[in-house]
Amino acid sequence: MAAKGDVPAALASVTIPPATLHRFVDEEDLPSRLSPLRDVFPALRFDPVLAATVRALVVASEAGADELYAQSAAQFIAAHLLAPHTDGARMPAGALSSLQLETVFSYMRENLGCPVSLDDLASLVSFSRFHFVRCFKAATGSTPYRYLTELRIDLSRKYLESGNDTIARIGQRCGFSGPEHFSRSFRRVMGCTPSQYRAMRT
Repeated sequence: MAAKGDVPAALASVTIPPATLHRFVDEEDLPSRLSPLRDVFPALRFDPVLAATVRALVVASEAGADELYAQSAAQFIAAHLLAPHTDGARMPAGALSSLQLETVFSYMRENLGCPVSLDDLASLVSFSRFHFVRCFKAATGSTPYRYLTELRIDLSRKYLESGNDTIARIGQRCGFSGPEHFSRSFRRVMGCTPSQYRAMRT
């Protein structure tokens, strides 16, 4: 980043775990349409969305943001880096800005234990439900529901690993409507049930 006037330049480095990148590629069924990962990053081109995201990460880190915040940001950055290269298309008109995305992400993180509807999320950025879903997926590579579910699963894993709450109570604390919903969602994301995960981690 070039310095302007007397303002010193600042350099921030963010490392995205390869597993995060490969998980996005696998979930979106992209391997057949992508060259090797090292060839798809726009390393020499200024990216305002990526720059804004990294700035937000630095501020959040200095404010003491937890690991869940970093994981959310990593998922977004992976989607942003990879998804635009799948067909060469630009973001659709009216796509969510980095500020709008962070507004939505913050609301999700702050309400993981509460019911969150598409209307709730769309109203944050003054979009219709349909337009919000389309623009959110264009920006992140994921639907709002799947993204929120993965955040809830990440939180539930921490409770399963470190707490003594029942499976049902953990599911409730993480915003799932009931034990079956929690177990089904957990298995879909993690490949095992919450009780199996707890047994492996304790």
